[in-house]
Amino acid sequence: MVRNGLMRAGLYKYLNDNMLKRFRFMFICICMMTLSHAGSSLHAQVEIPHSLEIGPHVGIGYMICDINPAKHFAQSSLQYGGMVRYNHNLRWAFRLEYTHTSLKASDEVIKWRPERGLNVKTVVNDLSVMAEFNFYEYFTGKRNKSFSPYLLGGFSVFHYTPYAAVGDSLVKLRDHQAEAAPLDTSNWRKMLGRDKPIGLSMVFGFGLKTSLSKHLCMTFEWRLHKTFTDYLDDVSGVYPEEHPKVTAGGKEYDLSDPTGNFKPGQQRGDSAHKDWFGIAGISLSWRFNLPGNDVCKMMK
Repeated sequence: MVRNGLMRAGLYKYLNDNMLKRFRFMFICICMMTLSHAGSSLHAQVEIPHSLEIGPHVGIGYMICDINPAKHFAQSSLQYGGMVRYNHNLRWAFRLEYTHTSLKASDEVIKWRPERGLNVKTVVNDLSVMAEFNFYEYFTGKRNKSFSPYLLGGFSVFHYTPYAAVGDSLVKLRDHQAEAAPLDTSNWRKMLGRDKPIGLSMVFGFGLKTSLSKHLCMTFEWRLHKTFTDYLDDVSGVYPEEHPKVTAGGKEYDLSDPTGNFKPGQQRGDSAHKDWFGIAGISLSWRFNLPGNDVCKMMK
């Protein structure tokens, strides 16, 4: 049963990684093609007034990890935050965004390796810096430039804390050694290892933006964060010799191997693949004109 679970999880994670690689390849190709178009039209857009947009966003967040290697949008949770967008011209915008979410995954629900019995809830606070490229010329409030699909790319820094649900309480997993110490002691692993609460990610995605009024913009967006940690769900390596245990509701709970199906040294996760998380949702932003820009000419 254990071997079949490992093979099944490995297969789905392999298929999912291939899909994400194709997604990244397509994204890079589209960016290269659109960059040349943006460069040719840059001089024609010098007179376009720069503007700033500020507003909230809300939607769902989920993770692709060792517990959930392939099911996008599974066990989604609420995500929310705020953003500031600087519109450089009709094609390019740059955005700073804060997102708070709780990412969940459970062997009982996902069923890739139900024999492990693991579950996790990871609280994430993310700060992303992204560039947006509009397929069509867009300016909030201008009727003939009021809609465009867009691509986005960038990077983020995030703080994360994984918890396990034990009875009616949550246990902070970073305080317990649920796996054997990794053999890899490189500086990269030391900087972004299990005991470090800070992570880095590459961000890419796409969306649609539309103008609702002279100052109000609405967007629909889906983006993926390819992180550089494998501990978003606190599952990565092999089972340890000594298992951390906690007591809840008068019962003892094994944080490393809740089902008791595994021996020390057996594979608990897949350290060859880093974790991802996805963000999908809607945003509303209000456009503010920056000083020194004649927006009246633009709106005619």
